[in-house]
Amino acid sequence: MSAYLFVHFTGEERNGEQVYFSVSQDGLHFQDLNQGLPVLYSNIGEEGVRDPFLIRDPNKEKFYLIATDLRIEKGLGWSHAQNHGSRDIIIWESNDLIYWDGPRAVTVGLAEAGNVWAPEAIYDEKEGAFLVFWASKVEDKHQMYAAYTQDFKVFGNPFIFLTKESDVIDSTVAYDKGYYYRFTKDETDSRILMERSKALTGDYETIYSPVLAELAGVEGPQIYQLSDGKTWCLIVDQFAEGKGYMILQTTDLSSGEFKVLSLADYHFGQTKKRHGSVLPITDQEYQRLLHYYDQKNPVLSGLYADPDLVCFDGRYYLYPTTDGFPGWSGDSFSVFTSRDLQQFENAGEIINLTTEQVPWAVGNAWAPCITKRNGTYYYYFCGKRPDGQSCIGMAQSHSPTGPFIAEKEPILTPEMIKQYDLDMAQMIDPSIYEEDGSYYILFGNGNTGAIAKLTNDMTAIHQDTIQTLIGLEDFREAVTVLKRDGIYHFTWSCDDTGNENYHVNYGISYNLFGPIEFIYAILTKNPAKDILGTGHHSILKLPNQDKYYIAYHRFGTPLSQYPDGKGFHREICISPLDFDQNGLIRPVIV
Repeated sequence: MSAYLFVHFTGEERNGEQVYFSVSQDGLHFQDLNQGLPVLYSNIGEEGVRDPFLIRDPNKEKFYLIATDLRIEKGLGWSHAQNHGSRDIIIWESNDLIYWDGPRAVTVGLAEAGNVWAPEAIYDEKEGAFLVFWASKVEDKHQMYAAYTQDFKVFGNPFIFLTKESDVIDSTVAYDKGYYYRFTKDETDSRILMERSKALTGDYETIYSPVLAELAGVEGPQIYQLSDGKTWCLIVDQFAEGKGYMILQTTDLSSGEFKVLSLADYHFGQTKKRHGSVLPITDQEYQRLLHYYDQKNPVLSGLYADPDLVCFDGRYYLYPTTDGFPGWSGDSFSVFTSRDLQQFENAGEIINLTTEQVPWAVGNAWAPCITKRNGTYYYYFCGKRPDGQSCIGMAQSHSPTGPFIAEKEPILTPEMIKQYDLDMAQMIDPSIYEEDGSYYILFGNGNTGAIAKLTNDMTAIHQDTIQTLIGLEDFREAVTVLKRDGIYHFTWSCDDTGNENYHVNYGISYNLFGPIEFIYAILTKNPAKDILGTGHHSILKLPNQDKYYIAYHRFGTPLSQYPDGKGFHREICISPLDFDQNGLIRPVIV
């Protein structure tokens, strides 16, 4: 293990009592993930969690995250939490630290217990099960209880794990050189007690630690070993002074001797860390966490929408709608380029509908897409004619950044809607799909999405191939398709782009022309993170890799900056897109 994942909460502020992630490569200097926002949210029980603890299953590729079901921000107070709090623990589980099942609640506390606090776990090799332990207030005193489980679903009967004359909470346990070391908060003076035992549930002897004996006003002890295999870090939350975590180190747990590191020796990131846990992880796991939770969104500065993300000759290009105009009345398109999908540069305007460049259009430049065929770049876009009707036009170039020469007439018109009885509100939102040297265009708005085959010169469609796509559940616009392992994966936008519930649905077919079996929504809003109106997307498959990204727009942030007209104040985001073990697209992490 060469890196570390710190899961924690931050305090009693809004969303502070949820699960945050931070990572480190040395166990001393941590970087906040997800732009300092929670990664996991509990919407069950008390609708908040504290004291998250993360453990790796030694026998399976699985992780369990358990936490206290508690939210002080609700305003019920500590007395209520201690005497009438939840007797459940909140549980998530994951195979990869990215996609999590949960939360779910499991009752572990005694019927007479006032609360269940700070659950932790350790794998007991002798029993072949996890020992989960926590603090409960029974008969007006906090004690540590424990129960065994193999799957964090079914738990054995609870029993006393630690009791003292005074209240004790917040135990953590580590194994080293034949002993289990237990660190626990003494509630009398908020100091950390240190003990050890050869048996996990046996009798523990006290280890005197002069440093811990002097260190008051702390809680939430956690212990983890650095990758050198020698150094142990004991971290404690300085809750009494509101300073967050500090680090103590030792190379010999049995000695009880710890060195307090200076502030210059460690850094816990920008957010204040409250009671959590640190798990050693592999470099691959570390890189994966960065890949999913260190993406900086939005990727473009300014207001843009309807992104088409592509890769040409090892470079990424983003073709969006220029946004921020009332009634979606923008009249030009620009292209942005990137080497890493993080930093994009504006390569300039490529189409302007108010000039002679597009003779048939007068404005409303919407929803472009592009493809490459035989060295030529074909750019498809929406515009309105002088009669106010939307059409789809095409322009071509020998460079992905132009100059582009537009066709004198649109290639798809509203007259075709009537001609082929498509039940379509507008002729908009093209996307391009290529298979075996043939190119297809997908389009539509309102009740119907459709597909047609393009001619070899890419300037028209074979009109006898126009076909309605059956099975686009709740379709509004922007249908796309990709093929993977013999399955066609269709995605499309639902609701209205001005509605915060705008989202992307997903279905599959074994035929390019359908019918389509609806599966579920893959891209939806996340109100807890002020992410609303997520939709109108494109999906990029990296060349020669089974790796995918989805580009989409959402309401511009901060939301307060656009009190009106959020539907035409939008910004572009990019997120990884994955398939599950059944070959289906996973819901996107936003």
